[in-house]
Amino acid sequence: KTANIVGCKFTTILGNTPSNGLNFHLCHCSIPYAFKNLPFGVVVDADGGLEPIEELDINISPFIAEKSQNRFQANFRAGVKYEVSGKIGKPIVFYSGQGWSGYLDLSVIEFNVQNRKGSGLILSGEVYKEPKRPAKPLPSLSFPESVPLTVQFTDEMSHFGEISGGKGSSLGKLTQLSKIEKTFIVPKGLVVTTAAYTEFMTPAIIDAIRNLENIAYGNRKGDLQDTCNKVSSIIEGTLLPSKVCHSIIEDLKEIFGGEVNQRLFAVRSSATGEDTAAMSAAGQMDTFLGVQGLKDILAAVKKCWASQFGYIAVEYKRRNGQVLNSPMAVVIQEMVACDVSGVLFTCDPVTNNPSVITITANYGLGETVVSGSVEPDTFMLHRKGNKLEFQSVIVGTKHQRIIMQDSGGTVIEDIDENSRSESCLSRETALRLGKLSLKIEKFYKSSRDIEWGILNDQIYILQSRPVTNVAAETDYEIKHEFDAPLRCENEYFTVANVGEVMPGATSPLGVELVIKCFSNILKRMAESKGITDNFLNSKYYASGLLPFYNSVMITVAEMMTRYGFDTAATKGFLISIFGRILDDPDLLNYAREKVKEGPQQSFFSSLKSDLRYYW
Repeated sequence: KTANIVGCKFTTILGNTPSNGLNFHLCHCSIPYAFKNLPFGVVVDADGGLEPIEELDINISPFIAEKSQNRFQANFRAGVKYEVSGKIGKPIVFYSGQGWSGYLDLSVIEFNVQNRKGSGLILSGEVYKEPKRPAKPLPSLSFPESVPLTVQFTDEMSHFGEISGGKGSSLGKLTQLSKIEKTFIVPKGLVVTTAAYTEFMTPAIIDAIRNLENIAYGNRKGDLQDTCNKVSSIIEGTLLPSKVCHSIIEDLKEIFGGEVNQRLFAVRSSATGEDTAAMSAAGQMDTFLGVQGLKDILAAVKKCWASQFGYIAVEYKRRNGQVLNSPMAVVIQEMVACDVSGVLFTCDPVTNNPSVITITANYGLGETVVSGSVEPDTFMLHRKGNKLEFQSVIVGTKHQRIIMQDSGGTVIEDIDENSRSESCLSRETALRLGKLSLKIEKFYKSSRDIEWGILNDQIYILQSRPVTNVAAETDYEIKHEFDAPLRCENEYFTVANVGEVMPGATSPLGVELVIKCFSNILKRMAESKGITDNFLNSKYYASGLLPFYNSVMITVAEMMTRYGFDTAATKGFLISIFGRILDDPDLLNYAREKVKEGPQQSFFSSLKSDLRYYW
């Protein structure tokens, strides 16, 4: 019989003792008709040396539901004999029914080894059913060979950001989701694609943009703001190509029929690359609300294209390293005269805490909330899994609201005192929005910033974009970005001597040079002189010179054992580095544990060094 994947089993133990940095990886693996309980693994001892497992015996007691913790024992040899015993926490079991059917069991462990406490993981698994023939994957949407001048939200082609830009692509996907969920509505509309933008670009516009780029990049002197205004004026003064106008008008009539001139529309810019998790273009380019009539719609499309070259938008792009003349689409969307509108974040917008859903809301259109012109009501929902609880509400002043006019455009009006003092959303409606946001988040597979509106108790979703900087590095992460990993909890470092040679912060290039080049040269020099190799010969961990807090530091234990532990040569070396002999008891015990042997004096030490570092 040949080896079969069905019946394959494994048990893996990963352990660490933080007091001295001992690590081990133990594994038993069985494959039917091939081998049973094949042992393998490695031990990384306190001095950084890596030893293969020679013998291994793992004994795990069966899990009993009544017990919160079970026991395990592992005996193995890797140079020396180790005996590990400890407790197993309640397992987490993952079952798989796709491909190979089986399970993966994961448990946290606490153990003792060599009179030291440690912790780790036990993983075990088994494949118990042959895989079925995989179903043919659903055909993915392929990029079209030719891009039309306009696409409707209902067209699958609108899902491509390269065609519809950030907003247009999102609205196309939301429209698809609304047909599945049927719990919200996306107002109808279309996207004037990036192909129409390319068609609109005339030689005069292209020359003006090139001049703007030269000034923005410092290749040519000039007033940037004045140049931005000139480019915008040229774009607004250029006639739209007749076929672009025809495509827009035909699609609008197909969607809205003879009422197209009576409807009010929002005309919004939709540049490619905008509204990503790294940056958001919200508020950088123009949006036109309450646009009525085909003539005004066509004019608003040009104004949206022109707004890409506004001074604020250009400065924002330049600061974020974006291309100034990016392909740009325009969204034309029917407006809804919402009673209440606002913005919802599926995570805390400040701390990025995913257990907090934040809703801000005001009466009328959501522009007052997006622009920050009024203080809205703020609702906080607590999420635990897929369950939501209403947490709190802070009633804002919300002294004004924006409403639509039947004749076109919008108007700002004051809110009466009674409405100001009350929250504009009920708890039930806030929870409805929260539950819907979870479905949208699941659909996009990322935290979302959602614009919404409510009219006659019907929820309208107007936009969904990634939450900006949701994965941004914290100050702590930036501060410790280049730190060397700590193998144990009681480590000692110093800037003595090296702090005088390299004072202050070290650049990333400096760290790379010191750690990968200069440090290896010092190791070779030390080995050639027969100095102990407990630290200098480590192939798997950085040693000697290490980066912390953007500064280069030295491991103190290495200084104390370089010429043997507690020898006259070592004491003299310590005086040359620190100006005194280090006699802290904890430090001495730590250094003693890190040393296996005294100084290595070998006839072949120089040859050994060359072979180690050239091989």
